[in-house]
Amino acid sequence: MKDKFIVACQEYFVKQQGERRAHQRQIRETLPEEAITKRLRTLAKVIARSERRHQPVRIPALNGAEWGQVLRTLELKRAYA
Repeated sequence: MKDKFIVACQEYFVKQQGERRAHQRQIRETLPEEAITKRLRTLAKVIARSERRHQPVRIPALNGAEWGQVLRTLELKRAYA
């Protein structure tokens, strides 16, 4: 009895394959070099130096804005382009 109900209501409960849509990527403006804090600039320098020496790096917990500043600094240093 239970299985017949599930099969009968499949259109209502199951998402069909044709309804998928890709997420839109949000384009953000480039972060200026002056906006990056000194602490995060030094962290990016440590990451770049350790990468050249093939050494592991401990990266502390960062929020989204801080992580973006570190990545932007690495781009500016041309460590990762």
